[in-house]
Amino acid sequence: MMNKLKELPFTSYHPSDEFLAFYRIFFSMFLLWTGVSDNSWIHSIPNSAMHPPISLLSFIDFIPSEAFFVACRYIVYFALLMILIGFKPRLFAILYMVVYVLVNNYAYSFGKVNHDFVYTLPILIMAFSPWNRRYSFFPEPEKETDEPAKSWPMFMMSLIFSFGMFTAGFSKILGGWLSMDTQYTQIFFSQYRYILEWKDFLSDVYDGIHSKIFWEILDYLTVFFETIFIVSFLYPKFFRLMLLLAIFFHLNVLLMLNISFMYSIGLYTLFIPAYLLPAGFRSKVKRTLSRIFNPNYRGIAIAVTVLYVLLLWFFDINMIGFIFNELFSFVSFGNNSTPLILMVGAFLLGLYLLIRSFRKFDVK
Repeated sequence: MMNKLKELPFTSYHPSDEFLAFYRIFFSMFLLWTGVSDNSWIHSIPNSAMHPPISLLSFIDFIPSEAFFVACRYIVYFALLMILIGFKPRLFAILYMVVYVLVNNYAYSFGKVNHDFVYTLPILIMAFSPWNRRYSFFPEPEKETDEPAKSWPMFMMSLIFSFGMFTAGFSKILGGWLSMDTQYTQIFFSQYRYILEWKDFLSDVYDGIHSKIFWEILDYLTVFFETIFIVSFLYPKFFRLMLLLAIFFHLNVLLMLNISFMYSIGLYTLFIPAYLLPAGFRSKVKRTLSRIFNPNYRGIAIAVTVLYVLLLWFFDINMIGFIFNELFSFVSFGNNSTPLILMVGAFLLGLYLLIRSFRKFDVK
């Protein structure tokens, strides 16, 4: 039993070099679109208001200038671009995470601590996988450690996410969510609807439900769903099924509370069982990425990267963000419509792959 547990990190997942490279490209672009915040507002907060969580900032009692936070923003952009084109992605992943954690520690020093860190973490952990051997302008040579390194970063991400979900559920238990006297889901719904006035999507529908049993069932289902994650990382098939349920859960949170979990899509994509996708589709994606990320075009890649940074510097134009935002503007129909489209699409894709998995004999 102990031997199986020791081997689990290195045998749980078997992604191909091509999928890991695809994820490097996808996730860096996803963060370029959604994950670069402008935190220059922090410099205007007085030092006396700074109450950081336990971190290096616990020993610092001053707030840097606006120029510092602007520089950090450009460093994050540059690091993601380097990861995208495959130039020393491990080094720039570490740089990205150091700057990201530092700036967000400042942001968290004045109020609510968000948990979006978990959804950004793959950029660092997956950098220790062989995700730069394919579809890269600067591909790395094959190494003896590549094979076990394909699995353990994915296993680590599943472990971290599972533990995070479990702690969310466990804290709800300690907070009394399972008490029959109080319906906490309904309380949160009422706060968002009547205090924050978030009334889009199905808010009116849920507002018309006055059944105590209904809201109590939602309390129990939420706690059970989050706490059961603590064992899911031990079984890749079960973990992927739980991620599908997590997308459904986040989709319902969006419809009820108008809270977007769009940034979670970046992490969930890591666990797509790509081998279940139609062979013809996979071949087209491989051919397309091979043509674009051709090492012979590295000079062009560097020139485009420099142009990208210049557009950011002089005109504050994030081209990837601009392109995706324009694309989604054609199908936008209201507030949070883009997260809704992404979450529905992700759920349908997950459901499609789940159905296809029943035809397979060696699902991993």
